[in-house]
Amino acid sequence: MRLSTLLGVKKTTSISSNIVTIGVIIFGLLSLGFGVVTFYGMSTGTFVLSSSGQATQKGIQLSEDISFTNGTSRLYADPKPNSEETTYSYLKIEEARQKDGTYVDNMDDYLAYTFYLRNSGNEMLDLVYNISILEVTDNLDDYIRLLVIIDHLDGNVEETMFMKPDPVGHKGYPKEVFFPTTKLFVSESLITNERIMMFQVGQIKKISIFMWIEGYDTDENFKGGNIKIDMKFDILNAG
Repeated sequence: MRLSTLLGVKKTTSISSNIVTIGVIIFGLLSLGFGVVTFYGMSTGTFVLSSSGQATQKGIQLSEDISFTNGTSRLYADPKPNSEETTYSYLKIEEARQKDGTYVDNMDDYLAYTFYLRNSGNEMLDLVYNISILEVTDNLDDYIRLLVIIDHLDGNVEETMFMKPDPVGHKGYPKEVFFPTTKLFVSESLITNERIMMFQVGQIKKISIFMWIEGYDTDENFKGGNIKIDMKFDILNAG
């Protein structure tokens, strides 16, 4: 039974345990199709973002602050330790986007992370960012939602939600919920391979990532499971 049927809008706690891994390791507790997810941060982070070797050589840098005081080719996001499944309408998107690095919502549980991307090289570049599923068990990818918000810092903001096909569409959601542009996973192992075209020298983009287990999609088949995901920026059509 779906969360919307069991609980209306809100979620509940659980009593049995399973392992769920998002990024590196996430332990989950679930019962009757609705889960409690506990995130355990490690020294390597639970969500890894990186630029490829070629992109790094061309001057692509990542940073948790817009000043790029410590520009790097790799960042790690660590969500807070005890996290339940949630739903899109509970995400505090604007508050999270105002917080560089990891944002912690004291009322609801999801991964929210904001960072900056800069072309510090000597030439305009066309980039692609791949978000890949490296490992998954128990069909956890059926319930994962990923929201990517790219602020070009020129008044143009792109907001895209990625998901696997939902057999009932959005019929189970409250009618007042308005969703961003939604795209389906490219394949079983690739969530997306979106492009960032004509990335000018010295240009900076602000990127916010949200990831959660969508409570309206969980059902009696939801067992938790494990999933390992990474996000990598690369040169488009790199040889």
